[in-house]
Amino acid sequence: MNSNFFIVLLLALFILLIKYYTPKIKGLIGENKVSKALKRLNKEKYIVLNNIELNIKGSTSQIDHIIVSDYGIFVIETKNYKGWILGYENDKFWTQAIYKYRRKFYNPVLQNQGHIYALKHVLRNYKYLRYYSIVTFTKRATLKTKTYTDVVYINRLVKTIKKYDSFYINERTKNEIVALILTAKTNGRNKDKKLQTNSKINKNIVCPNCGGNLIERSGKYGSFLGCSNYPGCKYTRNKKQ
Repeated sequence: MNSNFFIVLLLALFILLIKYYTPKIKGLIGENKVSKALKRLNKEKYIVLNNIELNIKGSTSQIDHIIVSDYGIFVIETKNYKGWILGYENDKFWTQAIYKYRRKFYNPVLQNQGHIYALKHVLRNYKYLRYYSIVTFTKRATLKTKTYTDVVYINRLVKTIKKYDSFYINERTKNEIVALILTAKTNGRNKDKKLQTNSKINKNIVCPNCGGNLIERSGKYGSFLGCSNYPGCKYTRNKKQ
């Protein structure tokens, strides 16, 4: 009886671990594919920064890829989903459809707007930079989206980047921008350590909308949990839920 109970318990834990880590593993696989694709860009014209985490006003923004180029700043959000992907530019949620199974997820176009907002804060002294938002999916997905923002497959990512070819940033400014982003990334990590010491971040509680961490915040009606990817994701919930 006891042995059966422990077997069931272990199976349940195994299923929970798979459920928790599988999306993260798939995300890393997608990001790795994009990183490989971006290596085809001319290194003199494009500086690629991968997996940049910025801490802005207590909110964490995890950006998959930033490209600082002669032509502006590219901010890339990567998704490794399968099935049909349906959605419009300004929908709050898009839909993943696999036969009869349907799942809603936070609109990655809006998510990337939040990333650009965070990046603009870091680069606030450079008022006239051009920012290009690109959302890229692996070929596991079939895109049924209608957007003004570039939403493309990874195999078309480099071509999409190269269509923006008006010279805009000189070499000196480009290097200054990269240094600022990397400094902000380091400062953000140090800030995160302080927050962890104060038990503000709930690493084990994942935002159901975008996969970010939920952070304890204070509001008009007391403390609550909010997504670390705010303002890109505005999910909140009561601490007692």
